[in-house]
Amino acid sequence: MDETVKKIITYSFFILLLIVLSGLYIVEMNLRDWRADELRPHYEYTVKISGLSGTEVLGTTRILVPIPATKEGVFAITPSQEEPSFFKSLLQEHVFHTPEKYIRGIYFENTTESLDNKSLNGNWATSIVNTKHGPMLEFRTNESVLADISFSKIVVLEQMDNEDPINENSPILYPIASEVSLVGEDYQYFRLMSRVITYETYIEMSDNINSKAIKFDISLEVYPDVTERDGDKGTYKNKLDVVVAESGELKKNATIETYF
Repeated sequence: MDETVKKIITYSFFILLLIVLSGLYIVEMNLRDWRADELRPHYEYTVKISGLSGTEVLGTTRILVPIPATKEGVFAITPSQEEPSFFKSLLQEHVFHTPEKYIRGIYFENTTESLDNKSLNGNWATSIVNTKHGPMLEFRTNESVLADISFSKIVVLEQMDNEDPINENSPILYPIASEVSLVGEDYQYFRLMSRVITYETYIEMSDNINSKAIKFDISLEVYPDVTERDGDKGTYKNKLDVVVAESGELKKNATIETYF
């Protein structure tokens, strides 16, 4: 085999290798761009209210619960839709024949789009309302026989801070009724430290429920990008878990447990 043939084979090999590596890079880039919301920095907000089912009422029933927001009542920032680079757009359009709506990049619903004006079983409707304490999430129905409430949403975040979410503008169950009541306790879980903070927040129920015992199980779990975290490090969990048998505006304890 002469030198010319060897050079042709060598150059062909490197060109083929370059094409394969470029293809793998593009595939990896697309997988990252279009990965599931659960793999990105995000929060999972869940509201479960039980004990309502079968309750007969008159008029409109309203229940207000804490909403994910910073301690100032500002909703967390969601990543904006990014326009693809010229090179990536050409590849998507002419090589992979990607539909135009996907070439434009993924779109993330923000807190308002995810939580406001949703319909639930039992003809409950959600609404983000402004109260004297700031924004809260309202569940409203005109049904004469109530049903339990189960509502859950995932919202992708631009950024979050797990070590001090209250003071670093990360989402918590808002509003905070009294910062004076904040108390921190540290626990050791193997290699992870866990800090539990307790504070007061608000819930509100219309008075047509007749003081029946109602269980509130509200949680806000916040997670970082799973590709960048170590186990549970970087997560925090905010919970309000109470049973109430009274109507009106009520102050109740919520907890935040952080892992770092």
